[in-house]
Amino acid sequence: MKNKSADLHIHSRYSDGTYRASEIFRIAKKNGFKAISITDHDCIDVYKEAVELSKNYGIEFIQGVELSSEYDNYDIHILGYFIDVKNDILVKSLDEFSRARIERAKKIVELLNTDGIDISFEDVMKISPNGTVARPHIAQLLLDKGYAYSFQEAFAKFLNTNSKYYIKKFKISPEQAIDLIHRSGGLAFLAHPVYLKDDPDMINVLIESGLDGIETVHSSYSEDFLKLIDKIADDYKLLKSGGSDCHGKMKTGKRLLGQYSVPYSYIESMKDKLNEEKR
Repeated sequence: MKNKSADLHIHSRYSDGTYRASEIFRIAKKNGFKAISITDHDCIDVYKEAVELSKNYGIEFIQGVELSSEYDNYDIHILGYFIDVKNDILVKSLDEFSRARIERAKKIVELLNTDGIDISFEDVMKISPNGTVARPHIAQLLLDKGYAYSFQEAFAKFLNTNSKYYIKKFKISPEQAIDLIHRSGGLAFLAHPVYLKDDPDMINVLIESGLDGIETVHSSYSEDFLKLIDKIADDYKLLKSGGSDCHGKMKTGKRLLGQYSVPYSYIESMKDKLNEEKR
């Protein structure tokens, strides 16, 4: 793996990860990665910091993002690579998503307060860098206040999707997510599509919406699913991406960064397609 591979699915503290950008680059360097992409949820705030770290560590940084979308009761995440972070449409859309996240966090805190859990939204925002807020920031505050002994317990008791305190997050359609990535000059990839084994025809819907590729390597894949998803990519002539989907050791209980990678040739194929589209 030394100096030949890449992790194209990593989350930082700017969204719902627990690693700082500097920690991500340090671990990536230790593991010999040639390139990485930080794909925070609906957020590109890591960009400036990551560009400087990229120079310092000699690791190629590919600006990415992971957009949440929903279709026919499926929770579909779309990864965007090589996006223009200064694109007006992208920036305005992500600002809208950020405001929706803030309102969601406020409602979760209010629900927790009604049951005597003494935390404040202001304290949540102090934990969250640059005002980007997600459930892990609330989990951190619950941990700090002694309402949980670990991230895992905070999510299990208060923040899981079946909890009475859970509020659904704002989502757009997959078509809108793909269009937004394309409008910002990027390529759109389907992230961790576990539902495809039960509904393989869904890939046709996404391809018709302009999907460029699919995540063929992910920390959640079994050997059988890895083979299936790789075959789907080949059969539909889709580009391939992949990575750890690392959210930090504190959140998951183990460090995924450095354990999963894709060959650099995947990135070269992405660049080839972008160059073809410019001709």
